[in-house]
Amino acid sequence: MKVFVGYAKEDKHVANEVVAFLETLGLDVWFDKKSLVAGDNWDDERLAAQQSADLIVHLCSEQILSRPGVVNREIRETLRLADDKPFGSTFVIFIRIGGVRLPAQFMRYHYIDFDDDWQQAIALAVGKKAGQIQQSPTAPIAFKRDNVRVTDGISRHQIEEKEETYELSIEYLEFSSPDRFWRLVSSHVEAKVLDQYYSFKADVPAVEGLDKEFFRPWEFQITTEEFFRSEEFVSIRYFVYMETGGAHGNHWTLTSNFFSGAFGSVHIRDFLQNDDERAKRVLAYCLKIVEAGLDDSPEWLINPEDLEDVWRALENFNFDSRGLTFNFSPYVILPYVYGDHEAHMPWSVASSYIGDKYLDHWHHSRL
Repeated sequence: MKVFVGYAKEDKHVANEVVAFLETLGLDVWFDKKSLVAGDNWDDERLAAQQSADLIVHLCSEQILSRPGVVNREIRETLRLADDKPFGSTFVIFIRIGGVRLPAQFMRYHYIDFDDDWQQAIALAVGKKAGQIQQSPTAPIAFKRDNVRVTDGISRHQIEEKEETYELSIEYLEFSSPDRFWRLVSSHVEAKVLDQYYSFKADVPAVEGLDKEFFRPWEFQITTEEFFRSEEFVSIRYFVYMETGGAHGNHWTLTSNFFSGAFGSVHIRDFLQNDDERAKRVLAYCLKIVEAGLDDSPEWLINPEDLEDVWRALENFNFDSRGLTFNFSPYVILPYVYGDHEAHMPWSVASSYIGDKYLDHWHHSRL
C-alpha cells in the first residue's frame, strides 16, 4: 500500500515519528526527506505521489492554518482527490497536533489526535484501508443501521443507510443530563440533523426509470462537533456533504449556539439586536479578512446592500473564549472554486456590535 505524508516544516520531528511507524507496518511511504533526490522537480514528484497514493496522511498544526504555503496546496489537492473516491472509503487521515481546531471541511474525514494513542489509531485505519483494497467488487448490499455510543456523558448517534440509489452516514451528539437546558440543546441538535436527513431522502430519485448504466448512487454525510463548551455556553458546528452526480459534490456548514439557561438558543439577529447597520458592518469586517487570505481580488457573490443576503451570510457563526467565528460555505459569498472560508472576530471587536445584555452575561459568567 502506498502512503503519502504531508506536513509543515515546523512539524518535521512529528513527521519523522509518523513515517517511522508507518514503515514498521510494511507500507511504501512517500516522505519528501527520504523520497526526493537532487534534481527532482519537487512539485511534479509531490503531485505524482499524491495521485498514486492509496492513503494520504496530513499532519495538521497551527502552522498550516495560520499561514499560506506548499502544505496548504497539498491539502487542497488531497481534498480534490478525495471527492472522487468511493463514499465511506478511507483515503485521507488528518493527524491533529496540539489540539488545533480543524477547518469545517476536514470534518468529513477521519482525524487522529497526536497526543492520544495515535499509533493504534493509525494501525486501525491502515487495516481498514487494506481490507477495502482487497475486497472484490460486489453488488451493493442494502442496509440500515442506527448505533449509539456513550462516553463521558455524551451519546453519539450514528445513522448509516445504503440502498440502490443512495448511501448516507450521519453522526450527531446528545447530552445525557436530564436538566431542561441540556434537553433543549440535545433536541435542537437532533432536530437540525434529522431535518437535513429527511430533506435529502425526499429528493432521492426512485429506482424506476433510472439509467443504471450511468447513474451513480447519491451520497450524503453529516458530522457534528462541539466547537466550544464551558458550563452552559455551547457552540455546535455541523458539516454537511452531498453528492448527486454533478461535476462536484456540494458541502456546507451549519451551526447552533446556546448562551446558557439565561438565553437558551441564540441567533446572530439576537446578538446584533436585529440591527441592519450592525450586520452590514460585521459582514464588511468579515469580507476584509477573507479577501486578505486570497491570492487575487475576488468577485463576490453577495450584495452587501441586500439585507436578506447579509443576514443569511452571517447566520452560521460559532463562539468560543476568543470571540466569534463566521463560517462561509461555498456559494454564500464566493463561487465554489474558492472553497470554504472562516472569519474570526475577537471579543474586543465584537463587543462594538453585540448587545450589552449578551456581553454582560458572558463576561459576568466568565469571571
